[in-house]
Amino acid sequence: MAPEIIQGRGHDKAADWWSVGILLFEMLTGKPPFVGGNRDKVQQKIVKEKIKLPTFLSSEVHSLLKGLLHKEAGRRLGSAPGGSDEIKNHKWFKSVNWKRLEARQIQLSFRPNVAGKTCIANFDECWTSMPVLDSPVASPVAAESNFVGFSYVRPAPFLQKPESSRLMRYFSDCKMAPRNLEDIYLDPFPCTRIA
Repeated sequence: MAPEIIQGRGHDKAADWWSVGILLFEMLTGKPPFVGGNRDKVQQKIVKEKIKLPTFLSSEVHSLLKGLLHKEAGRRLGSAPGGSDEIKNHKWFKSVNWKRLEARQIQLSFRPNVAGKTCIANFDECWTSMPVLDSPVASPVAAESNFVGFSYVRPAPFLQKPESSRLMRYFSDCKMAPRNLEDIYLDPFPCTRIA
């Protein structure tokens, strides 16, 4: 979450570029840039702490991440009038042919072998050997329990006098008008019958 969102200052596309920076950091390092014991601590670090970039990352990546993760939204990479072009033209992306990428003409440098939907050959054993923990969903509450404590019972419409019934007035112009409301329940659409 971008600092401006946490602080409730409003946000625009610059917050999306912040998210791109967070995602890129995690993809390159395997961990998030801000870590804390709970959400409040993480948010406090996002707002106040300077990002610590690992030394194993290149200077180009340092430059890109610092630009994407700038605390001030207006100075964040991609927030200038040039928008995404500012990011595309960054030196870390100098080898990317954006037109060929958009046209899907770039050959993948690595394509994993997948032997079906359940193939786990490309995952480390530390993940595949973990026990699967079931998280059962609580059973739905019976519908009747929604009405516990209610005592209202709707009066039966056939106990009303036919003359005062709205349904009887509705059928008054019908040639096959029902004689009483019980007939309506047996044949609710008498006017549709062919006489």
